[in-house]
Amino acid sequence: MKRLGIYYATACYRDTQGRYYTSNGLGRYLQEMNRLFPFEVALAAPVTEQPLPHLGYPLPTERVRVYELPYFETFAGAVKVRGQLIRRLRAFLETHPVDVVWLRYPGAYAPVLWRECRRRATPCFFQLVGDPVTLLKNSPARSPLLRGLQVAVAAWHESEMKRIARRTPCIAISCSLAEKFGDGRVHRIAVSTLTREDFFLRHDTCQSNHIRVLFVGALRHEKSVDTLIEAVGMLQKAGKTIHLDIVGDGDQRGPLEQFASQSLQAGSYCFHGVQTGPAMLHRFYTQADIFVLCSVSEGLGRVVLEAMARGVPVVATAVGGLPDLVRHEETGLLVPPRSPEALAGAIQRILRDGVLRRKLIAGGYALAQKHTAEHFLQQVVAFIRDRVGVDLLSCGETAPCA
Repeated sequence: MKRLGIYYATACYRDTQGRYYTSNGLGRYLQEMNRLFPFEVALAAPVTEQPLPHLGYPLPTERVRVYELPYFETFAGAVKVRGQLIRRLRAFLETHPVDVVWLRYPGAYAPVLWRECRRRATPCFFQLVGDPVTLLKNSPARSPLLRGLQVAVAAWHESEMKRIARRTPCIAISCSLAEKFGDGRVHRIAVSTLTREDFFLRHDTCQSNHIRVLFVGALRHEKSVDTLIEAVGMLQKAGKTIHLDIVGDGDQRGPLEQFASQSLQAGSYCFHGVQTGPAMLHRFYTQADIFVLCSVSEGLGRVVLEAMARGVPVVATAVGGLPDLVRHEETGLLVPPRSPEALAGAIQRILRDGVLRRKLIAGGYALAQKHTAEHFLQQVVAFIRDRVGVDLLSCGETAPCA
């Protein structure tokens, strides 16, 4: 049986019974991979013994083995455990022989494992999922000097990744990332965690006088949730009865809650925190009338696909990979970032124009049907076969784990 090694730098929680839990995204990938394919997975992941709300998706116990790394969740956290992390990454292939390694950029110290793959002649590839330089340029900093230093470090890592991409097969989750890193060499494969159970077709929304607007994502600066709060406040002042549901958590939750209390009508909004598991998120999507993602930087925005699969019309900003999914006036509406006026106008347009709204719902649902986790993983396995040179579905044995 073939074995795929994965280093995603996505954390896992190990309970007292030795069971592992991770994020919804990684957990669903591994679950679908386990269902679809016969190969084994060796997952190198930061592990904590502390229960965390966002690490609640159980990892499959069959054909998935976890190689524990020191715990971190941010690049700054990885720097604090740098020495131990590098030693563990270098030892990964020795203790867990694999046929091919799946790496991700940005990912803390992923080039360390890339160099080890080259030293051992182990095939590998990168998945490009984000643009840290653009992200940092659009994020606030304590001082211009600090921001300049952060951007310089990110730019160095970006240049290193571009050098790696010239020598290593790569896939990118969006057209913008493929163009930035590849000059035609990088293959685009849009990421998705959708399964058949996620689809819930509605032909129309906004049928009540009480409209529910939904956001799902991390409460960080780059998500620009304050823009959404301001836009909803403008619509409420214009007489619209709108309830805003914010699902997610992050370092900006406190400031955003304070801003919402000043900008929105009392009782017209709720911060729901992290919702672990597909069933909980499904409830929010199916109750929503409009979904909004107003980021200033975004790799792809798979929550957009999650909303489309439930028949929710989408408004998103024209940044990063979002225009790959949100085709203006076909599968959603696009607006410029950091413009509450434009965002309020797009929401108002969906409320007023039933023909357009139903067109967006139908177009988004059809697009989501083409972007399931099964389709994504089948494309990745085909890429590994055709571009990396490893057929994970062929017969053959990999050396056992140490």
